[in-house]
Amino acid sequence: MTARAGVRLLALPPSALANRPIATLEDLDRTLKPDAVWVLGPAREPQAFARARSAFDAPAFHPPLETGGSEPVHRRVIADSDGTELEIAVAQSLRALRSAPEAASSALGDGNDRSALVCDDVTTTVRPTALETRLEGAETLASALPAGTVTSVLTGSEPAEYDELWHLEPETGAVRGVDHELRAEVGPLDEDCVSVRVRGAGPVEGYGRSRSIAVLTLSADGVERVETHDVTDFGLEAVSGIGPKTAERLAERGVTTRTELLETPLETLAALPNVGRDGARTMHEHARVLETGEPRRRTDESLPGEDWHEPPLCVDIETDGLSPTIIWQIGVYDPVADTYRAFVERDDPTDPGSVLEAFCDWLLGMHPNRALLTWNGWGFDYRHLGAFIAKHVPYYADEWESIPKFDLYLWAVKNDNALLPGRTNKLEAVADALGYEDAATGLDGAATAAAYQRFMRTGAELEWDRHEAYCEDDCRALWHVYERLREATTPSESSFEGGSVPSRTDPSGSASSAASSRTSASGSGATDSGSRGTATQRDASSDTDSEQTGLSDF
Repeated sequence: MTARAGVRLLALPPSALANRPIATLEDLDRTLKPDAVWVLGPAREPQAFARARSAFDAPAFHPPLETGGSEPVHRRVIADSDGTELEIAVAQSLRALRSAPEAASSALGDGNDRSALVCDDVTTTVRPTALETRLEGAETLASALPAGTVTSVLTGSEPAEYDELWHLEPETGAVRGVDHELRAEVGPLDEDCVSVRVRGAGPVEGYGRSRSIAVLTLSADGVERVETHDVTDFGLEAVSGIGPKTAERLAERGVTTRTELLETPLETLAALPNVGRDGARTMHEHARVLETGEPRRRTDESLPGEDWHEPPLCVDIETDGLSPTIIWQIGVYDPVADTYRAFVERDDPTDPGSVLEAFCDWLLGMHPNRALLTWNGWGFDYRHLGAFIAKHVPYYADEWESIPKFDLYLWAVKNDNALLPGRTNKLEAVADALGYEDAATGLDGAATAAAYQRFMRTGAELEWDRHEAYCEDDCRALWHVYERLREATTPSESSFEGGSVPSRTDPSGSASSAASSRTSASGSGATDSGSRGTATQRDASSDTDSEQTGLSDF
């Protein structure tokens, strides 16, 4: 989903550029729409840099090759599509910065004009014997950067999720402290301290160094958001059934784009090793879904709850982590009334029961016959709700278990009932590809969890409206995806290139067995009074500036 306003900086390791067809890079450019492309160092990679400059419409830079005239550190202006400009400072290397520390101060500016500094060989090393982590280049940074303020340093030598604030002694670089859990508004220890917020942009675990890429959304306040992607989510390899080897074989036949794939006969694709006719048909189907942005139902299986009298309620939860101690927000969108309710614990994070009780009071009292709908609920939302209700409001446990529960992710992806146009199967990617316009909160599940952890630890208030809007966005995005899938053509309505895919029935894609015989009745849109642990209501016409995302956005 759309992040808050800011410029988008695409960080590419040279390995993600090497041996990728230009068509893949152009697809990446069209999809992610970067305002600038950063080819990561610290090694000099002129061929990768040239490839980025050729493939992307946005301007590209590669710090080891940046000269800025005679200065080892210089400013670079990045402009977004609306013409908003942001300046960053780019250093060739720590060595260059060490030779002319005054260049950094000049390039960074001061006060409200301060820029982030890009320096690819800023990194950390762990010394197991000393049980400590060392910031490489700390002395150089301490001598080049101003004291009494926080300077953001962006580096490709740390993974994209890295975000820590190092407090250094001026000149010597001795470490005075490190803040590991941060929010946007952070400050130095004091006026005599050089505070460096190190933000990673490099490859992350799970993709491999040759495939991981990141997009950083920057504003005048720093890094607003970091998204990670797999380069194989773009180009031909984004198509189901096409891996690197199949992509190479297709390239040998002159097929490098999804359009060319669709023009390739099924028989030709089926003849490729380990493909076959079913695999070839899936390639065609998914390529068309990605090209058109229209989902495709692969079976005649009904959507979860589609045949019920009343649509399900869309549910999303926010917790304090992946192994939660509290469910502090439960959001529910009712597509019948087009209303949203947020059950939020704002006052006492040591009391997990009040939000659960308020939620169950409302659900069982006002909508006893409605089913629930989630995205990956069996992997997160339902699992934790069931455990927490059983522990903290056990008198509602049996009724909770009897409520029909549907999981749209399970039905579409795991049970293979649909092909989706998102580059990943995360809710935000799917909803965005299907045209959902979010509230642009700039949040994700990790950010909401971290914010609540701080609230639990320090009492620091969250931007409650923003975090509620984030959860609401997930609920409304879920229903948007549901509706688009409901409108999609089924195999019985239209065959695809030589035959339709047979219907596959899987009971696990339906409601829980305990609830499958229940019928739904009309629910009311009653309004609850609001205080701690109670619900708030918004109608569809309410206008909010807030933003959203969640840990359950699988």
